[in-house]
Amino acid sequence: MADSLRLLSIGHPLRNPLVDNHSIFNAPSLFDYEAIVLDVGGVFDSIREVVEGAVEHRTRSGLPIVNGEPSAAAAGLADLLKRRQDELQRALERGAVVAVFLHPQATLPQVSGFSGLDRYFLLPAPAGMAWDSRAIRGGEGTSAAVTDHGHPFAPVIDVLRADLLYRAYLDDRAAGFAGSAHVIARSPGGGVVSAAFEVASGQVVFIPTARTAGTNLSMPLASALIDAMRGILGDPRATPPPWIAKVEVAGLAEREQAAAEARETLERAREALDAAEHARTELARVRDVLWVEGDSALVPAAMRCLVLLGFEPAGDQRLQAPEGELFVEAAASDGPVGMAPHYRLRTRIDAVIAEEGRAPRGLVVVSGQRTQPPAERDEPYNSSSRVAAEATGYALLTSTDLFAAASAALAGGLGDETAANLRARLIGTDGLVEVADLLAGTPPAS
Repeated sequence: MADSLRLLSIGHPLRNPLVDNHSIFNAPSLFDYEAIVLDVGGVFDSIREVVEGAVEHRTRSGLPIVNGEPSAAAAGLADLLKRRQDELQRALERGAVVAVFLHPQATLPQVSGFSGLDRYFLLPAPAGMAWDSRAIRGGEGTSAAVTDHGHPFAPVIDVLRADLLYRAYLDDRAAGFAGSAHVIARSPGGGVVSAAFEVASGQVVFIPTARTAGTNLSMPLASALIDAMRGILGDPRATPPPWIAKVEVAGLAEREQAAAEARETLERAREALDAAEHARTELARVRDVLWVEGDSALVPAAMRCLVLLGFEPAGDQRLQAPEGELFVEAAASDGPVGMAPHYRLRTRIDAVIAEEGRAPRGLVVVSGQRTQPPAERDEPYNSSSRVAAEATGYALLTSTDLFAAASAALAGGLGDETAANLRARLIGTDGLVEVADLLAGTPPAS
């Protein structure tokens, strides 16, 4: 067991140096923790924000999350959530304690590739039980009474009572409840608002919700949760006495050595995998510029291709080169790309004009008709997009031409002079950029 317990809180901010606060999207691997707090309501709201496109969420490595297929430039929502499912299952198999804030059941059918997603999709249940609307009932109340004062989570209920507004309760008449649950607290009418369940080798402990997350309960609640976790897991801060190392157990020394060697091998394998994945991602992004869905997914792919042409990232979708500066926007569509990227670029340029008194150059990369093979794309952008670029004074480039230029650079056939001419053309052109003449004689894109 670790020398110091760390608690992972997902969807519910808690104030304590021992707490790692994250969303379901940017959290570390769940199975690396023995103590986890899960606010299924907060998780559900974050997923809905991705589905509705209301808020951009990113993974721990910085990839934007899209409600669709994963790519080198974006993480697929369904794939990420299924991975989190597996991680929580593994954590419980390792003996983790998972505290779950009770919320009524709800479903979200709009998640692409994940049919039947509900608020409790992450959480395994004991044999013979399911966290469905029969076991978890909606309800509201502001009072709860501890029924087992000896349970480690009883002080957590005492803290929550200061600002309690439970939103659901567990039905003790549901199938499997009687043989699986250890009741910790009930409402005045007898509804179970806190109970513990053994799941795999770990425990799932349901607790009621506070009126609002992140209130002044955050610090005492965090302390109470940490103490409760220690009460179940044992005190991970305890260290064995010096003499225990001299007590021999047949075969233990060999097993410890084997475990140490296996950990070293695993760490080296992880480092090699991370390096290989990074290299794969960087190359796959070049191809992604031809097809990825969503403007937020296309931007990193376009930026990667432009870097191959000799531009340097300068932050905030900006590039720098000896030939000058470039503000980049990108748009993908199943049909011709319209005026949306024009308006985004104009807003950014106008802000620089107002704040700095200068007009930076811009580039819009369009991936229209993205589901069709590049050779069959006869109308990747509307004529209004081309006219707007000419009239406003920025460059318009198709993803097909950008891919061809980046592929030539990767193949080593672009040359410094051609690359410089390409950069100068992208910076200096008002309207559609043609690159075929510059790429003539370079290795073809495969």
